[in-house]
Amino acid sequence: MREAQKHPVDFAGHFVMASWGCGAGCVMAAAIDAPTGAVTMLPFTVSDWPLDVTEPLSYRKDSSLLVIRGSRSEKGNGTYYYDFGGKAFRLLKAIEE
Repeated sequence: MREAQKHPVDFAGHFVMASWGCGAGCVMAAAIDAPTGAVTMLPFTVSDWPLDVTEPLSYRKDSSLLVIRGSRSEKGNGTYYYDFGGKAFRLLKAIEE
């Protein structure tokens, strides 16, 4: 987390999105407030199985939208749209596959 905080801001204006593997095809992530170092963990893991997703997390520097593609905590599959308000991820829409 400390190393990730040093990376350029890439999410929601002043956050750095850090992600790391948690097994084959599994990703965990957190939004790190670049100025303060405060960390907000994504409340689930993301798995690309069985969809064979190449980018399970999509986001931009100038947007608070986080798009998840795959399986959340190995339950269901789909595309999930979250808004990040600076302290929590709020589900906006889920499209199950």
